[in-house]
Amino acid sequence: MRGNLMTKYAIITKEFAFEAAHHLPNHRGKCRRPHGHSYRLQISLRGPILQAPGESSDGMVMDFDDLKTIVNATIIESLSDAVPRGDSAQVVEKGGMDHNDLNALTGIRTTAENLVHWIWDALVAGGVPDALLYRIRLWETEKGYVEITHAEREEV
Repeated sequence: MRGNLMTKYAIITKEFAFEAAHHLPNHRGKCRRPHGHSYRLQISLRGPILQAPGESSDGMVMDFDDLKTIVNATIIESLSDAVPRGDSAQVVEKGGMDHNDLNALTGIRTTAENLVHWIWDALVAGGVPDALLYRIRLWETEKGYVEITHAEREEV
């Protein structure tokens, strides 16, 4: 702390919901067959509370509406051209993750664990600063979710 000035930080979280289909080829259970989920997604950002008197963003880490706009435009409602897609990605109709086939859209093995890392990469490609991303939680079922933070993104 310098004098009376201290950088204050906060964690903000915005929640999203989307419906999507996927399957896990060669999985030993029922997930090998095409099926759908009502996904719940939480995006949390951690950063300094902006000190910008007179500006719209004064006192915020990021405006919730700005975060909503980026997430919807990058992955939920549409898929930004900047978003990396795996080798097995296919041409899909317009749209993002909502009401789509996640296998075709992402081109990855669509476990919840892989999807949260794909979402992280997609959000960074779409303009969310990596340094601000704090946590992503993805519920595949009402009682089961996967969570990643920067710690799970570190190279070993």
